[in-house]
Amino acid sequence: MDNKISIVIRTYNEGKHIGQLLESIEKQSYRNYELIIVDSGSNDKTLEIIKKYNVNLVLIKKEEFNYSYASNVGVKNSTGDIVCFLSGHSIPVNNNYLETINTIFQNSTIGAMYGDEIALSDGSITEKVYNFLGYVKNKIKGFGKKMFLETKIHPGIFSCNNAAARRILLEKHPFKIELGKGGEDVEVAYRILQDGYFIAKVPKLLVRHSHGKKFRDFVQQLRDWKMMYQKVERFIDGD
Repeated sequence: MDNKISIVIRTYNEGKHIGQLLESIEKQSYRNYELIIVDSGSNDKTLEIIKKYNVNLVLIKKEEFNYSYASNVGVKNSTGDIVCFLSGHSIPVNNNYLETINTIFQNSTIGAMYGDEIALSDGSITEKVYNFLGYVKNKIKGFGKKMFLETKIHPGIFSCNNAAARRILLEKHPFKIELGKGGEDVEVAYRILQDGYFIAKVPKLLVRHSHGKKFRDFVQQLRDWKMMYQKVERFIDGD
């Protein structure tokens, strides 16, 4: 079965990498897809670059933006069976990226999936080492396996820098506006698991993604992610 894949990309001043991302999508072997870009007021060359491609561009105001709202707008404007989320600086490494997504969702017990990431060429040395070691660790851990079927949430699960889910589940469980500053993807993962689906971790689903953070800022980012995850746990417990 060839699922139609809706690729949702949130952008704000992504002129540095958005062209590379859209070029990588155009080179995909799997062609049954649509592109939805939700832009929140870019004032660099982002929109100029986007208009060169076959994209459904949806504009929201900068003051309206949070991760949840922008993602929900993307889902609302999608028509595919599967919604794939990429950030404006997440670049698929392989030309069979979308084909991998379609293949995984042939398994009807899988509600969502996500992949690994390595740093962009202009990422910091810290990011390159940390992400590469994580990728190698997952490859060794999953030697001979195409995916891991997960049943519990944890930090990083269903990270929407590189993830996909069945649209019907995203419509049932929209991203929570209350978690719009981060962690909203973990909460949706929890709802999908509660519905009895697996979430697949697929190391082969690989993108280049980083923020150029040097050691001190990167360590602080890791601390912030830990606090964000704890906030999501409290949100779920209080539901």
